[in-house]
Amino acid sequence: MEKELLNQVAIVTGGNSGIGKAISCELALRGATVAILARNKNRNEETQKEIIAKGGQAECYSVDVSDTKAVNDAVNQIYSKYKQIDILVSNAGNATPLEYATKMSVENFQSVLKTHLLGAFNCVKACGENMRKRKYGRIVIISSVAGYHGFAGQMNYAVAKHGLVGMGYSLAKEFDGSGVTVNVIQPGIIPTPMCEGVIEVAKEELSPERIGKPEDIAYATAFFCSPRAGFMNGTPLVIDGGLVLETSVDRAVKQLLKNNSL
Repeated sequence: MEKELLNQVAIVTGGNSGIGKAISCELALRGATVAILARNKNRNEETQKEIIAKGGQAECYSVDVSDTKAVNDAVNQIYSKYKQIDILVSNAGNATPLEYATKMSVENFQSVLKTHLLGAFNCVKACGENMRKRKYGRIVIISSVAGYHGFAGQMNYAVAKHGLVGMGYSLAKEFDGSGVTVNVIQPGIIPTPMCEGVIEVAKEELSPERIGKPEDIAYATAFFCSPRAGFMNGTPLVIDGGLVLETSVDRAVKQLLKNNSL
C-alpha cells in the first residue's frame, strides 16, 4: 500500500475501539504517526501495540475529550514532540441505554452531548489554529445516520450526531481557503461494542448488505485525510449500505423499547 500519509501526524479520538480503532490502524498503515486520545488506558495500549506490531507508529493518551484541559495538555504534548498535527479525526462518542426521551434524565442527555459536541469542539479548538498557520490540515468528524433521520430510544445521540453535521458545515466555511478541509462521515449500522444490543435485533430485520464493518468507515476516512482529498470540503458522506432507504432499524428499536417496557 502506498504510504501517502508518511511523515504526517494524526490524532484519532476514541481511537481504541470499534470504528475509531479501525481508523487508527488504517491511518498508521498508510504511514501516519497516530496519536490515540481515549479514556480507557488498557485499550489504548492494546491498540498501540497492535499498530506497532504491524510496522506502524502510534502513541496513546488517556483523555476524556469533554475535559478541555486534558485535551489541551495532550495536544500540547504532541506538538512539543512532533511540531505538527496534520490530521484530526473526531470520533469519540458514547451512548446511554435505550429509553424514551420523556423518561431520559438530564444527566444522560448532557453526557452524550458533552462527549460528542464539546469533545469535538475541544479538539478542533486545540488543533485548528496551528493547522491554519501551517496552511494545511485534514479534519474529519464522525457523525452517524442517526443525525440524518433520528433515532428512537436515543434522542440524545441523534441530537449530538446532527449537531456534529452542523459543526462540520460551519467549520468548513470558517477554514475555507486556508488549506484546511473539514468533512463529515455518517456511518450506518456498524458492529461495534457500543451498539451490540441494537445490532442483534437489526440482524433479524436487515439484509446483510445493510450492515457494514468498521473498516468501511476507515477507508473513507483515510481518503478524506489524504492530500488527494484537497478539493473536498464541507462534504457529508453517508456510508450505510442504503440503510436510509428503509425503516427496519426504527422498527427494531421500537420493538426493543416495547420488550423492555420502557
